[in-house]
Amino acid sequence: MDRPPPWTDTVANGIPGELLLVLTFLIWAIFALILGSNVKNRLNIWCFCSGMLFSVGALKEYLFYTLGPILIRHGIWTVGFSETLYSLLSAVFYYLSMPAVLIFCLYFHRLDHTRPRLFRRLRLLVYVPGLLLAVLFPCTQTHSFQQDRIFCLAVGLYNWCYGLIGTGILLHALREERMSAHYRQRRLAAASLLVPLWFWLVSAFPYHALGIPNLSKLWQVNLIVVLFVLLYFLYHAFRDGIWGIRFRKETYDWNSGNRVLQKNAQYVGHALKNDLSKIEWCTDFLAAQGASAREVDILRRSAAHLQQFISRTQLYSDQITLSPEECDVRTMLRDLAEAFNAVTGEGAAVRVAACDDAPLVCDPAHVEETLRNLIANGLDAIGKTGTVTLSYQNLPRKRCAVIAVADNGCGMDRETIQQLFEPYYTTKMGGKNLGLGLYYCWNVMNAHGGSIQVASRPGQGSTFSLLFPVRRRKKEVTSGRGIDSDPGGGG
Repeated sequence: MDRPPPWTDTVANGIPGELLLVLTFLIWAIFALILGSNVKNRLNIWCFCSGMLFSVGALKEYLFYTLGPILIRHGIWTVGFSETLYSLLSAVFYYLSMPAVLIFCLYFHRLDHTRPRLFRRLRLLVYVPGLLLAVLFPCTQTHSFQQDRIFCLAVGLYNWCYGLIGTGILLHALREERMSAHYRQRRLAAASLLVPLWFWLVSAFPYHALGIPNLSKLWQVNLIVVLFVLLYFLYHAFRDGIWGIRFRKETYDWNSGNRVLQKNAQYVGHALKNDLSKIEWCTDFLAAQGASAREVDILRRSAAHLQQFISRTQLYSDQITLSPEECDVRTMLRDLAEAFNAVTGEGAAVRVAACDDAPLVCDPAHVEETLRNLIANGLDAIGKTGTVTLSYQNLPRKRCAVIAVADNGCGMDRETIQQLFEPYYTTKMGGKNLGLGLYYCWNVMNAHGGSIQVASRPGQGSTFSLLFPVRRRKKEVTSGRGIDSDPGGGG
């Protein structure tokens, strides 16, 4: 009979204890990076707690099977102490890891903001099953209980149920936020947590509970899984960022907005207003004293420009507050096209192409200002000749609505596209360009729970798509027929 592959024996007998310590250190490294990226973010804090609790699984094996015998031989501790410590650490691992994961999932779903009272209750209730298990199977005896199939089945079922509930919460949150500007970041975060979690759930419990031989140490392959997660984390940290950390540029808050920019804009606006009032007072004084009309006019125009700068900076950097209502998108696009065509040259034009009649629930003022920015950018891109095309599609099957602004201008390369929505970034020359227009557009779409996407190539024009989430229509049954109670399919 052929001998099994060498790695089979390694897995069955257990990997060397030193590698278990390496596994522990890898877990600590990953979750320390996550916590360090934003120590005030609740998601990062609870993800760190979950990781630390999971690391106990590998640490206890190292302490009991590798370090323990050495310390016992030197008389530092006894066999009884070693078994008690192993039991306590196993209880922490079995009973507390998944509740921490579930609390992370509740924060991920933002239940602490949407349903704070329910969240506070669930945050306590998630620990109740673990406490009941601790009463049925005391924490100081889990080492001996590991040979008990009932214990293995109970603990396995407990952890699997929590894993399924937590996964369902994460997937539901991602589905609801698939149009969000933060969707990609949150998807990366969820994937980096779910992959090792489910490998552990699949590898740790069924074989103990069902008594399948030679697979009791399969969980130790987590060393490879965790190493892969670390590489995955570092790869995205050096690219577009993950878990709120981006090594290439700067640390940023991936989950909670842009308060620093708002504070900076408020400070700058306040400082400018104070000096602006002095300039305006001096200008009026010089005019009253008979100063040259030309110089006075220059001062007045400069003061007006500063006032406009302050207003636009505050508008584009402040927190977006929505006043949603049902909006006729076709009429909005037509009015915008007429307004821009009235001031453009003969060679350039703004036209409305395909446009659905379905209304869209949004904040019309902010959406219109967003479209003004995009149309103005499109007109700059096409120069004296070309076309900016506006369109609107309501896609109920995809549960989204799309307003597109396309131009046949110069287009953009990939490097430019990656920086478009960063505050104060601009490719335009002149003092009127703040570099906040597209940043404002991004914020507006994020406030709507949607996103803004760009498709562009050098020399082939650009298309900016505003994606609004559309809720399913609620139906009421009257005389056996369904009647739409939300005809707009609001976003």
